[in-house]
Amino acid sequence: MHMRYIESLLTLYDEMNISKASQKLFISQQGLSRQIQTLEKELGTILFKRAKTGVIPTDICIKLHPHFIQMHENYAQAKDLIQHHSTNLKKPITIAFAYGISRGLNTEVILNFQLENPDVRFKIKEWSKKKCIDKLLENEADIAFLVNPFDLSLFETHLLAEGYMYVAIHKNHPLAIKETIDFSQLDGQTIITGSEDNALRELFDHYCQLTDSHPNIMFSSSYSLDIINSTTENVIMATVTPIMSEKITNPNIKIIRLMTPEPGNLYCCTSKNRKKSKDLLCVVDFIKHYFSTIKIIKINS
Repeated sequence: MHMRYIESLLTLYDEMNISKASQKLFISQQGLSRQIQTLEKELGTILFKRAKTGVIPTDICIKLHPHFIQMHENYAQAKDLIQHHSTNLKKPITIAFAYGISRGLNTEVILNFQLENPDVRFKIKEWSKKKCIDKLLENEADIAFLVNPFDLSLFETHLLAEGYMYVAIHKNHPLAIKETIDFSQLDGQTIITGSEDNALRELFDHYCQLTDSHPNIMFSSSYSLDIINSTTENVIMATVTPIMSEKITNPNIKIIRLMTPEPGNLYCCTSKNRKKSKDLLCVVDFIKHYFSTIKIIKINS
């Protein structure tokens, strides 16, 4: 007994009209009639009789109706259980952030997708940019958020944002009088920035090479917001993101944009060779759409 035929019977029972029921089921009247005739043949009894206004159920159909409803409900519950089981067995989508990116990026995009698609599971990782690249090449990560520079030809890349660098600088620092600071002016300056495996620190070092600048770098794994907030010295600068700048409470600190030789680009990267699941394609499309419609927080060091 096909469950689809049971659904057709229940719809016809509710509508009492073959034309209306077939429209509701998106099948032809002939197709609906054949399904009912097949059920009647299987059960060995007549379920509906023709009437001037449509059809009417027979006495046996009326008696069987609650059983057909129960059969349909049980089938629907079984399908839900199977779907839930299959969802739990699905491999989670691994999303990797290169160190430092999550500090300068609104990562709510993943949460928003999860809220709209609760059946899709995620595994979030934060690795060095090199490890993110390696994991993506080895198909151990499905998506990686990366910033330049890296070999774009290795992956399918989607440019999400193009932005700038900023510095938190004491108001008495000689460079604090400027509206913007040319990156080459950092040469010889003392500056706090991230660790060497931080993707945004790598971008900073890339700019140093392009401009032949040699600042006196003070390593800080967290960019030391505490140092910035407590400093009274006018010789210290620190690279910051807009998100970080919101946590700066020191009234003596100004946030100034750095003029870099090229922009900092944020990419969503996926494997070129690996077949993508429907869920993965949906996540990538969601990420692209999200960044195309929101006011993006710029990429910064």
